[in-house]
Amino acid sequence: MNPWPSTFRASLAGGLAAGGVAAVFSFVVVEPTVRLALEVEESRAAMEHAHEAELVSRGLQQVGGAIAVIVAALLLSVLYAVALTRFRRSSKLSDLTSALVVAGAGFTIFALAPGLKYPANPPAVGDPDTVTERTLLYACAIAIAALTVTALVAVTRTAQRRGWSTTRISWSIVGVVAAGCLILFAGLPAGPDAIPTDVGAGLVWQFRLRSLGTLALLWTTLGLVTGTLLARAHQRVAPTWATRSASRLE
Repeated sequence: MNPWPSTFRASLAGGLAAGGVAAVFSFVVVEPTVRLALEVEESRAAMEHAHEAELVSRGLQQVGGAIAVIVAALLLSVLYAVALTRFRRSSKLSDLTSALVVAGAGFTIFALAPGLKYPANPPAVGDPDTVTERTLLYACAIAIAALTVTALVAVTRTAQRRGWSTTRISWSIVGVVAAGCLILFAGLPAGPDAIPTDVGAGLVWQFRLRSLGTLALLWTTLGLVTGTLLARAHQRVAPTWATRSASRLE
């Protein structure tokens, strides 16, 4: 039986749920830090006597941000469905466990690793002229994390196929993770933007932790909803298959 159709449908549903949950969490938890950062920008503009007309109200920005989070979650769910399908074909884990494992890998690749190297900054931090450089550095961090996770999967499968000892497996995993961290944190340059003196460290770190929490909630919801739907679909299909097999034997 081809697992792709069921995995794709479950992943899309999980992506929609994850985007909605992340959007609500961002509005309730992250938005207060964004407002504080915007107040810093406004006071900075007042001191420089540079008053710019607001092209889009904050309310519309919030709606647009929520839609962007949901769309991004749906796009990620397509990549997630591809990875989960491949993982399910070679894994003996349950549907829910497989979905959570792949979601954990996705969170590590797209959020945790690049977020530790280049943490998110509130609106009052960041030079518009460095957007391209920051984007490229973030993409490099994602690529390094993806290669590290891929290497871990390869090592695990090789160990299972060749019957490695637990000690050898442990040291191999540590070596791969250490190499990935070395390349990520020592090989890539630091972020190009410094924290302005008028932005408090508490505000910056609150925004960073809450933003990372949003992504953690998104990936957790994606894995949990997708895995639950797949498990329920598997439970519905199993009795039907057993009934058909019994009728053929009769």
